[in-house]
Amino acid sequence: MNPQFSIVTPCFNGRALLPRCVGSIRGQKDVTFEHLIHDGGSSDGTVEWLRTQENLAWRSKKDAGMYDAINNGWSRARGEFLSWLNADEQYLPGTLARVARAFRENPQADVVWGDTIIVDPDGNPIAARREIPLRATYVKNGFLYALSCSYFFHRRLWDEKILPFDLSFRVAGDADLMMRLLTVRRRFVKLDAYLGLFGVDGSNLSVKQKQRMDDEGAIIRQRYHAFGSVALRKLVRAVRCVERLLAGCYRNDNPAFDFATDEKPSYRRVTCLRVTARFSYDSALASR
Repeated sequence: MNPQFSIVTPCFNGRALLPRCVGSIRGQKDVTFEHLIHDGGSSDGTVEWLRTQENLAWRSKKDAGMYDAINNGWSRARGEFLSWLNADEQYLPGTLARVARAFRENPQADVVWGDTIIVDPDGNPIAARREIPLRATYVKNGFLYALSCSYFFHRRLWDEKILPFDLSFRVAGDADLMMRLLTVRRRFVKLDAYLGLFGVDGSNLSVKQKQRMDDEGAIIRQRYHAFGSVALRKLVRAVRCVERLLAGCYRNDNPAFDFATDEKPSYRRVTCLRVTARFSYDSALASR
């Protein structure tokens, strides 16, 4: 019997964080899943660790980057629902069951996504990001405000050849993918719940390759006919901020969650008061 979920993890020299990612998936209950790990030829002990693990479908070979690794993983996937989880990210306990239920209740849904808690490498919250539904105008004139650890795709998108990443992108491929889906009016279902933990430690591609991110963002704006005027794009971002404000997305939150500390998984309970909803890479890294 095929699993409900196929989760791909692209990694390269991610030995320190990968066990936590694996543990957060192994800890999911009441669903079936396969975890496909595509390693880019690590030299930090990742491969040796993978050899000790059961129930992981992994490969280690040079690839053309993260999006190529994810495409390769999805090409082998057997599940009804597809996703990817980077080595520095985690699913919160119960996430896959919640997402499976959302797909059952919304059989026409192509994408199910939710909110995200941004954490440091020790699992301490940096920001609790609650979001409004995705809108093409906001994304193409601003940025992709849905984080990859909190969205899931129906398999039909892969079968219809809509889902593969455009490999001309190296750091902004997920924004291009989501814009493609929004442009062809695929159905998105937004859950008002935290689904994943997004890790920030300075090694994120959007930090390490900021100039390339800016360059690829310009390509996306041109491809999807964003406003050419900087002033108009700023106005769109301001309108989005107003919508988020009215939806209560800027209120501080008091998240409590289980943070996987190893592959078993073992968990550490994290409880914080008045966690901000605002986030920027620069402020997060400066505070460390």
